[in-house]
Amino acid sequence: MIELASSYSYCARVVENHYENFPVASRLLPASTRPAIAALYAFARAADDFADEEPDAGRALELLAGWRTLLYKAAEGPVDHPVFRALSDVIVRYRVPVEWLDHLIMAFERDRRIVRHETFEDLLEYSVLSANPVGRLLLWINGTRSESLFARSDAICTALQLANFWQDIAIDWLKGRVYVPQEELREAGIPESALANPLNTEEFLSREQRLKDRLFAYTAGLFSTGIPLPAAVGGRVGLELSLVWKGGVTILQKGRDPRRRLLERPVLTKGTWLAALFLPVSRTTLDRTLRILPDRAGMEELFERGRAVYEGKASAPP
Repeated sequence: MIELASSYSYCARVVENHYENFPVASRLLPASTRPAIAALYAFARAADDFADEEPDAGRALELLAGWRTLLYKAAEGPVDHPVFRALSDVIVRYRVPVEWLDHLIMAFERDRRIVRHETFEDLLEYSVLSANPVGRLLLWINGTRSESLFARSDAICTALQLANFWQDIAIDWLKGRVYVPQEELREAGIPESALANPLNTEEFLSREQRLKDRLFAYTAGLFSTGIPLPAAVGGRVGLELSLVWKGGVTILQKGRDPRRRLLERPVLTKGTWLAALFLPVSRTTLDRTLRILPDRAGMEELFERGRAVYEGKASAPP
């Protein structure tokens, strides 16, 4: 049986060796919970790689099924595996809802089965599995049990998932996946084939910008529901959540910048992160961009549509 300390060390190395646009188990988090977050990340990272890197869909699904088997074994006791030895300890020590971890596997399975999405609402169903468990697990490990705060976390995590989709359009196209809602492509007058061969005409650039503006407005509405979360959680975890919110909004703003084409992937550099640190976690940050969008009424409607997804649950009394 692999030693528990060795398993936690392995998970920490997984975090160190993978680039993410957003902080994972950063030093902002309490030292006491960082190893648990690293174990959760290592679990999710491997499952994501099964779904993304294995060219054969059938084989990818087999690997994910095997990962699920190990997950439920880990929920029952220690497993001789560099990830699951530590994960078993995390599940037992923090009484982690195992279904949240299984939801991540379900999301990766869905990636190999469903490669087109008709509406924003279809993407919400995906994000409930792929993104929301991540925020809930972070809060849970650090002691939060409030359903209203979970809802605000869900809003931020869904927004982060969508912002990630909008920045990875070209990458996902090469994998045969299109996450931009088909309804939104039609509204902007952009055929799906143009995602592979975008035109440089003035008319197409205008359509492309309209699509970027609409994706921004809806996603910004989701981010707005999450604004109270960092302050409500407070402490080092609140600081981490604040940085994640700022990073996500910065990526979203860079994504709709008219100087950036739809298929160009925005990346947060150290300089961008430093600038993001000074952004207020407030509606003001979102309004700076919303105010300059054409079709203000239409964009406000999309913003409110995104905001409404979780605002009711987030505002419900405990």
